[in-house]
Amino acid sequence: MKVYNLELRCWNIYSNGTHPIETTKGFNDALQWASENGYTTFSVPPGEYLIAKGDQGAENSRINLVSDMIFLSSDETIFQKETNGYEIYSLLYVGPNIKNVTIKGGTFRGDRETHDYSQKGPSTSGTHEWGNGIDVVGAENITIDAVKLEKFTGDGIEVKGSTVTGSTITEASVEAGGIDDEGQPVGNTGKIRTKDRKVTNFDNIAYQEHRNIHFWLPEGIVPGSKVDVYYYRADGSFIKVDKQIKYYSGESIIPQGADYFRAVFEAPSIKNFKVTRMTVDISRNVVIKNADIGYNRRQGISLVGSDGVTITNNDIHHIGGVAPGSGIDIEPGFYQGRNTIITDNRFMDNRLQIILAYGENARIEGNTFKQAIKGVGVYSYKEFTGEVTVKNNSFDGSTLTLQSHNAEVIHNQFKNSELKLVGNGSVLDEAELEDTSLSIGSGENQKISNVAIKHNGIVPGVLYLGDTPVHIENLDIQAQTKGKGLIFGQGNNESMYNNLTVADVDKKGTVLPAGTYNNCSFEAGELTINRAGKYTMNDCTVKDTGKLVTVLSTYGKPEVLINKSTLEITGNIGYGAAVYILGAQNVELVDSKVFAINNTYKAPLIKAGPYGAPKPTNVFGFSIKNSEIRTKAGVPVIDTLNAGTDAPPYTIRDNKIYNGTLHLKANDVNVNNQFIQE
Repeated sequence: MKVYNLELRCWNIYSNGTHPIETTKGFNDALQWASENGYTTFSVPPGEYLIAKGDQGAENSRINLVSDMIFLSSDETIFQKETNGYEIYSLLYVGPNIKNVTIKGGTFRGDRETHDYSQKGPSTSGTHEWGNGIDVVGAENITIDAVKLEKFTGDGIEVKGSTVTGSTITEASVEAGGIDDEGQPVGNTGKIRTKDRKVTNFDNIAYQEHRNIHFWLPEGIVPGSKVDVYYYRADGSFIKVDKQIKYYSGESIIPQGADYFRAVFEAPSIKNFKVTRMTVDISRNVVIKNADIGYNRRQGISLVGSDGVTITNNDIHHIGGVAPGSGIDIEPGFYQGRNTIITDNRFMDNRLQIILAYGENARIEGNTFKQAIKGVGVYSYKEFTGEVTVKNNSFDGSTLTLQSHNAEVIHNQFKNSELKLVGNGSVLDEAELEDTSLSIGSGENQKISNVAIKHNGIVPGVLYLGDTPVHIENLDIQAQTKGKGLIFGQGNNESMYNNLTVADVDKKGTVLPAGTYNNCSFEAGELTINRAGKYTMNDCTVKDTGKLVTVLSTYGKPEVLINKSTLEITGNIGYGAAVYILGAQNVELVDSKVFAINNTYKAPLIKAGPYGAPKPTNVFGFSIKNSEIRTKAGVPVIDTLNAGTDAPPYTIRDNKIYNGTLHLKANDVNVNNQFIQE
């Protein structure tokens, strides 16, 4: 390692916070000289260096780093951006084709507190949200280590791409038809193909280094369609095909020896067709670690065209002032934003903590998220695809919402939060939730396992189940809802709940969503079934002091099966019934036990039909078979007398009834029931 210790006087650089023009020029001249003379470390002495505002976005407005260099500063080194009124600026710039750079140490400070926000350019919005600390633009193998970035009008760090070259393909350059797998033109209704090498060639010298094609801004295509790209040598011989390339984020790699390509688009005709083909340069293999990034106005870190970014062991805090206000935002626009690792960071009081707007493949692991006022912790949109993993994180006042499909949420802790899984195939495993609501079942085939929820009624609602199938295994809810609600949602006939435990100190009761419940336990007050659907309980326990299950027909005709389960009343039933069936397509109680050994009220344990004057029935099927029912002497255990004027026969058979009596209508089937007095 060859170290150049920066000689301030030699380069007319001032370390007392003055002379920004001379200082900025001196840094850039010195870096070029050091690179040309074989130095690999550029060491900056302590001091405060004022970096010129220069011309907006120009080289004289920033320090421009060079390849193969460590830019080294101490904790006593400050780089201060000169106060300006520009909408766009950067303090340190790592541009296209720059490789193998490390930025280590130092404080980089923006002009947020003194900035002039009044100016607006002809093609900008006037929000002044693009004043950045470090810009990495189309660079490769970049490490940012142990820096402090604060008070910028935009982002602490922006990692992004740039356009290299391209052309516009219009209807003049296409014809009807497709191309077969041998690269030969064929007739194909509903497809059009390029015909003009002038707009699809690789003559530009830029293609010697940049070997990619993207397709942007399509017009006249079939919505949701993709592009097939065929490559040819200069003599017209076929090389290969890349099929089904997405618009915008999709990429086709140009093979060696290719002279031009032909593309096939799904379009009804060539009329009004247009697409831009671009070659881009995104930033690759960037590491941001051990940094303190805070008090920036727009973002902590923006990834706007990147592949392979690792963000680890940073403090990212107090970001906000102009939208979005994220600690980290992956929002690559037309570029790619893929393969991002975010580990072991500490996020504190950012307006938003992490946003995955679009892109692909992100791992968020070992981070802590904390917000004094509950806000967005991690949010992924459905446009963010590929592997999305959220693992071993702690959320305190920070929510997690994942619209991405097949997202994995593993071994996380939540406090005073919200957890929403929206995407299809989402997995939630090994989670601890305190005063945190869980919302699932909005996407298909979600799997939930090994989740413990403790809820103290600080916010309403503990569990929301949407109308798509879910599979739940080992979910334990211990709540004190304070009457704010426990379980909400319709559920789905195909949903499966295994080893679900629900306990509510207040016992205010809850709605039971549709699905099959295996080996579940409820001590939450009355369970209400009030929607159409299939409800099955196998080997379950329902316990309460007074009410157990009420089945209504308010929103349809539910079908209910209670099998090999135990229903237990520990006190007096009170008015109504322990199991009160007011409306259902069918209710079956089979091979189960109903206990009310402390009940002294004369209200029935199980009642089909309302009190009051007879009405047309809303209970279209009802049976109790092979079950054991225990109560006090003289208490009616089953009452069907007021089931309705046109109620069909109900079946009560092969049951053991201790101490109780039956009050059945005339057409009911009463067979082989044993009455035992104790």
